[in-house]
Amino acid sequence: MANVKTSPAFLDTLKKELIEKLKAVGISAKVRTEPVPTTKLYRVAVMSSQFKAMGHSERQSLVWRIAEKAVSPDEQTRISMILTLTEDEAKGS
Repeated sequence: MANVKTSPAFLDTLKKELIEKLKAVGISAKVRTEPVPTTKLYRVAVMSSQFKAMGHSERQSLVWRIAEKAVSPDEQTRISMILTLTEDEAKGS
């Protein structure tokens, strides 16, 4: 039988909350998560073309405010980083 790893439930909650709360302020976003190899940590990438009008610190402040309300402090310690990128930045353009 294949060894299939599933993501922790807090990541599903975080993704859902980020998408919903960003949409509530007019930002359509895609959210991806991935495990950090050899750790119990996860990377989160939030991508939106609407981030183009925002500075990096403004993007980070917005998504971390959402994350802090969406998941517990213990769960937050399992997030190694949250990237906030426009779709062009995500493509390397």
